[in-house]
Amino acid sequence: MKADGLLHAMTERVDLSPFKQLLLRSCGHSFEKEREQALSASICRRMAVHGIDMFNAYYSLLLRDQVELLCLTELLTVNETYFFREPEHLNLMVDRLLPEIMGARKERPIRILSAGCSTGEEPYSVAMMLQDKFGDECKRLFAITGVDIDSAVVSSAKKGVYGKGSFRGMKKSLLERYFEPVGVDRFQINDLIRKRVEFEVVNLLAGNYPEVMQMPDIILYRNVSIYFPRPVQEEIFTRLSELLADLGCLLVGASETIHHDLGILSLVREDSLFFYRKTPPLIFEERRRSSRSYIPPGRVRNVSPQTVSITAVKPVATHSRNQEIPAKDGTPKQFSKYRQVDIREHFDAAIQHAHNKEHDKALKVLDSIIEQDDTFEKAKCLKGSLLLSISKFDEAHDICNNVLSRDSLCLEAYLMLGIIERQRGNIDIAIKRFREAIYLDSSCWLAHFYTAEICYAQRDEKRAISGYEVAVRILEKVPVKEHGQAFFPLSVNAEQFMFICRHKLSLLKKNG
Repeated sequence: MKADGLLHAMTERVDLSPFKQLLLRSCGHSFEKEREQALSASICRRMAVHGIDMFNAYYSLLLRDQVELLCLTELLTVNETYFFREPEHLNLMVDRLLPEIMGARKERPIRILSAGCSTGEEPYSVAMMLQDKFGDECKRLFAITGVDIDSAVVSSAKKGVYGKGSFRGMKKSLLERYFEPVGVDRFQINDLIRKRVEFEVVNLLAGNYPEVMQMPDIILYRNVSIYFPRPVQEEIFTRLSELLADLGCLLVGASETIHHDLGILSLVREDSLFFYRKTPPLIFEERRRSSRSYIPPGRVRNVSPQTVSITAVKPVATHSRNQEIPAKDGTPKQFSKYRQVDIREHFDAAIQHAHNKEHDKALKVLDSIIEQDDTFEKAKCLKGSLLLSISKFDEAHDICNNVLSRDSLCLEAYLMLGIIERQRGNIDIAIKRFREAIYLDSSCWLAHFYTAEICYAQRDEKRAISGYEVAVRILEKVPVKEHGQAFFPLSVNAEQFMFICRHKLSLLKKNG
């Protein structure tokens, strides 16, 4: 059967739902309404190539043949692009964002990722701009990578040959400087620029991304997500956000900004432009200070709501050293000094696992500790922190509430609950939790910082300025190396937070 006949038959009788679902799962693209015709035509073309005249037979082929599925995907991928598209964001990146990041990345090149690069016009545009600004130092200062699901367009990008349609946003002087004619209205980008960009075939919905995509400082993800349904948009944006290095920036197309304001990255306004920035994550550092020491039996903390600080020492257990406590089966068990030491050693091991990012091992050890001593709040707080760091928000939420049921003055629990509610999008509850943390300890700069971030996102500039200024004042009073000690088991890179506060304040005051 000819392709035209197949197309006519398909529009009359065939249910496209299985094909739509398969393509949605495999590449994230949605083919509803106006895109159904393109899907029908592409299926018919591939069926004609294989001499298949039964649609269920072709669907079965797609299920078992990944190469054929990729061929169909490539037919359906829209690859409309050109050099220096939406130049305002590119200028923002080169003139402002990169100089900021360069100061913190002296040990390695700045990594720039073009996600959904199509035939390469975007990453090559970046390479030309950087060459103009930094000259031959570009090779040392920057590493540029373009990725796309379509192997045909990636192959075309590597060749770097373009027709006149790709140059409609480009100055003639750049065309003369960086391209060579290779035919009628055809030009190839020169080796200097072509060698500055590395290309890979990558499905953004794939389970693992290649090494070349890891820890980018800038991600250009522009005019790609418009082809994805909302759940796929959120999933890919989340994955790309996780790739970003601390303080890294993610730029989307002008029409896509609002759809990605998920609370995962901070939305930043620079003049009339918006982009997303990654706030440094909470990290773990080994603590061998008094915050894990024992309080002698019988000693009680003297707490005032106005002066409480979580640096106050908490006991591993409230039992006296030789007190008998019930075992799981109800029989008495001696709580000896050896068992106390054992729990402390296990807790040290959990801290070390957390420091090494061995989350599963740390959680297993903490569960063992909590099973032995359900009153050990530091172990629970550390478990909550770990669960929070791996985005298990429901479990982290439950354990924080468990801690507060025993100790209503636990600053760490309020702080973590605020972070969880912010991630969930429950902004009013998040603000309430951060305010509770500030009430417990007015020097809790993390609570001030996150409150300011929420106000910044809500365009409440006055309160955002106040929050950032308070956080900076607190951070400036104490040596940087001591920051984070008071937030055990949460430890943060205070220098990076201070940088963000000052950067946001400069933007707010400039615009005010």
